[in-house]
Amino acid sequence: MGVNRGASEPVNRGPEPLRLGNLSEIKGLTAGLRVTFRAKALRFWDVADARMALVGDESALTRLELGDRECEAGRSYEFRGLIVREYPGGWHSASVTGGSEVVALAEDVAVTQDEAYIERTFKILTGVQRKKARKAGRLPEWKHPSTGGAND
Repeated sequence: MGVNRGASEPVNRGPEPLRLGNLSEIKGLTAGLRVTFRAKALRFWDVADARMALVGDESALTRLELGDRECEAGRSYEFRGLIVREYPGGWHSASVTGGSEVVALAEDVAVTQDEAYIERTFKILTGVQRKKARKAGRLPEWKHPSTGGAND
């Protein structure tokens, strides 16, 4: 099973996860709620020992923490029983936990965002754009907060 770092326990909202009609519905949900939704896996990256994915449907893109679950780029899945995460600024994502399932679908989930938007979102999530901006001098060099530097 995947590592569940600092994850809050699921909010008990009954025996079944909330089934989302589309990914944009995740934006208004409470952290800790268990959800099920369908989406297409678009991009992958690793943060420390956590495997992350950018997934999308016709309404939105969002980030998933996959743990040790396997997905293939361009393939559609039903993500069952994931835990909603909420971050400062109202940004939401979802995480696979021990009780979650990732089930490949025979049918394709439509993604309406164009490739440029998907790639830009991926770069933002992976920090590539910040690194390039720092290198080009458009952002100040990152300094650890313990040294009195600002952390953006």
